[in-house]
Parts: sequence; structure tokens; C-alpha cells
Amino acid sequence: MTQPTDPARTDLPQLPPPLRVLTWPQYEAAYARLTAAAHRYRLQLPGAAAAEMVTDALSAAGVFPPAPAPEPDTCGALYLPHDPQSQGFEPELLGEWQQCAGEPGHGGRHDNGEFIWDDGMPGAVPARAQAEARP
Repeated sequence: MTQPTDPARTDLPQLPPPLRVLTWPQYEAAYARLTAAAHRYRLQLPGAAAAEMVTDALSAAGVFPPAPAPEPDTCGALYLPHDPQSQGFEPELLGEWQQCAGEPGHGGRHDNGEFIWDDGMPGAVPARAQAEARP
């Protein structure tokens, strides 16, 4: 399994209680338990399938995966869809981090074609400065 997140990223979105975002070690432990259970039943799960299963199961209970490292050369703002009833998105997007498709450093709202959000919204993680985002 490759680590899908930036372990140094400590900025977390504000979510209404009791919702929460896991740390990387917590997510990794859940992933390991899922793959161990699959092996007991002689199932070989591709890494992406196992990660999707962990994310889907935990997200249904209001526990979300850690934020991924933003893709380079685009705005690093992230958004975590966490409430399909009040936010009006398809259930399969629950817990799937979204990244703004805008240019780095743009002003105003963030948009990726499926979601539009502001930095102060619950579930939002503002973009970090370019110097901070790239080691």
C-alpha cells in the first residue's frame, strides 16, 4: 500500500461533532485490519480496492480518511464531503477528498467541477503557501 496522504500535513477541516478525520497511523491500522481479514478468507484485494472499502465503511460512520497531499501545480485547497443530506451530493462522494482545480494562489471560492466551497466552510482545508506545500 502506498501512503495516499502527506503525513506532515497537520491542518484539519472543522467538522461538526461527532464527525472526525483520522490520523495517518489510524487510517493505516484500519487498512491493515481490512487486508488481514480479507487474507483470512483467501481474498487478495488490490490496494485501491482495499483503500476504497476502508474509506467507504469508516465514512458511513462519520470517520474520515486523512487529507491527501494536494496535486502539484494546482490550487492546494481541499474539501471533504461529509454530509450528503444537507450538502446535496451523491453518497459515493462521502469521505472522498476534493481538490480545487484553480490556479495556485487564486482568490475567492474554490471549485473542482463537482463542489464549490469557501475556506471557512466545515470540511474545508485552505491551500497552503507554495513554499510550505513543496518540501
